[in-house]
Amino acid sequence: MKTLRICFGTNDGESLAKTHMGDTETFVIYDLDEVHSSFVEQRQNVVKDLDHAQADKMKQILNIVQDVHVLVAQQKSPNFIRIAQQTKYQPVVVKIEAISAALNIMQSHLNEIRTLVERRKKGEFPDTIPDLA
Repeated sequence: MKTLRICFGTNDGESLAKTHMGDTETFVIYDLDEVHSSFVEQRQNVVKDLDHAQADKMKQILNIVQDVHVLVAQQKSPNFIRIAQQTKYQPVVVKIEAISAALNIMQSHLNEIRTLVERRKKGEFPDTIPDLA
């Protein structure tokens, strides 16, 4: 797998939301490889207003972004931990606000993230959640 599909939770399309990914207005999707990042699309978070603790909310969000490999947020939420332990999606936490800068950081850690995604494809669920500054 050369290209990873990355999902960011955002309220303005340009910066990562400071809240949990599931509480954002939209999800922006990018394809990322060692050299390029390309915008794919923006998707509305139609379950934003569901109670945060509901496991069903997590499942509905994963259905919205079912074609992505990596979920990126500024916070490691309880659902991010569950996603790491139980699903094919690789969560990543970044401390940078701008999505463009977050893409650059993701690109510099692409081999590490790709290895975690490949393990998930093999049915392993490492609880590792990279925390990138």
